[in-house]
Amino acid sequence: MAVANRDLMRAINRFAILHAIRDAGTISRVDLARRTGLSQATVTGITAELLGLGMLLEQQSGRSDGGRRPVPLALNPQGAYTVGVHLSVDQICVVLMDFQAGILKTHTKELEPDNYPAERMVEILIESVQTCLWQADFSKKQISGIGVAIPGLIDSRTGFIHYVPNYKWKNIGLADRLHERMGVAVYVENSANTLAIYEQWFGIGRGTDHFLLITTEHGIGAGLVLDGKIYRGSRGIAGEFGHMVVDDKGPLCRCGQTGCLEAICGNNAILREAKEVIRRGQWQVEEKALTIKEVLAEAKGGNPDLRAIYRRAGQTLGVGIGNMCRLFDPEKVIITGKGVLAGELLFGPMRETLPPGISFARDAGTRLYIQEWQPTLYARGAGALVLQEVYQSPANRVVPII
Repeated sequence: MAVANRDLMRAINRFAILHAIRDAGTISRVDLARRTGLSQATVTGITAELLGLGMLLEQQSGRSDGGRRPVPLALNPQGAYTVGVHLSVDQICVVLMDFQAGILKTHTKELEPDNYPAERMVEILIESVQTCLWQADFSKKQISGIGVAIPGLIDSRTGFIHYVPNYKWKNIGLADRLHERMGVAVYVENSANTLAIYEQWFGIGRGTDHFLLITTEHGIGAGLVLDGKIYRGSRGIAGEFGHMVVDDKGPLCRCGQTGCLEAICGNNAILREAKEVIRRGQWQVEEKALTIKEVLAEAKGGNPDLRAIYRRAGQTLGVGIGNMCRLFDPEKVIITGKGVLAGELLFGPMRETLPPGISFARDAGTRLYIQEWQPTLYARGAGALVLQEVYQSPANRVVPII
């Protein structure tokens, strides 16, 4: 028991040191001890171990006020490599990342509008990862793991999928299937949670222990960072913000409830309402192959009926975010996902229904942020999921083959 406790404490201290170096960029051992509260002897011992593992680099010595000049430490970008994968309704995005979350290679595969069975999707995922690695001249022996981001009810502790609405999947052990085929560690997580991890480690959430991340896509999701940790709930499926009922007389949601927030605010809901506009003869366009991009362009062009759809969506989103803030009292709310491309069409009306104290102002009690949409964001979040595991257990990572 004493050995186990000692190993646990060392793992916790290693994580604290790597976390502090990542936040600082470069930092001396003396400043590391101050920032982490660890003794200089502990810092010296653990950083020596991490230098030996190739996870840290010593930089050029800094200025000295007398005595030996401090030697700054930094993460070694080549200390570990990870693969992040995002599976959406219409494409698979794969990124190969280094230890500082820098993207080395990206591969995207478009998907047909179809309900892919899980067995077929496993094959496509493996093919997409292998293509990305091949294009980067990497082998799977060089990566520490694969992270997969999927919108749905997922227990990340086991990689078990309870339900994925995009493909109607239920009760699938996806992590086990991919691990068996690829022979590397595989982590599967809800896509909103992977973005929250990325923002906490490398983005707007750095240095913030309490923040909410709201995703606006086909549906609406949330990642909750409370007391510095992702909150997942008893079954690992917390954060289903989009299925908060906001109007008991509202439209039917794909989850089977009536009046869910995403049934009003999500891109699927906006497309559904836009098709009604077409059927009423208030927009002359082909309904069958309608895309959210076309709807957004027409709304920005001034179509009053489409603008009214976005107005209702924005106002409802503001009510939902206000309720979440009352419940969790976050320091920040980060809004991200492809839905942010709607800009003021969505966020102007959202401001109208936000409670006082929640705004984009610097001095707000809860400050709002809009994360610029990038197609690789979710995949980077999935890669950060693996980096998190490497930080926690660096001795278990794959040693890169250079």
